[in-house]
Amino acid sequence: MLLVEHFFQSLVNTSGMTLHIRQLAGKNSHHIIEATFKAFAKALRQAVEYDPRRRGTVPSNLDLPELTGCG
Repeated sequence: MLLVEHFFQSLVNTSGMTLHIRQLAGKNSHHIIEATFKAFAKALRQAVEYDPRRRGTVPSNLDLPELTGCG
């Protein structure tokens, strides 16, 4: 489990993203790790997926309010 934690910590530090992972149940480390990566992949896909409501616009974070003190 330590290498998995290191992987996600490195990913967060390098990308600047915020990531919360919580284990709700399970005892088999293989299945816990497998489920963690699958859930992360699904969340990442949803986060970067094309949004048809923004058709004709260039994706940008400039129109988002600046968040301070979150960290």
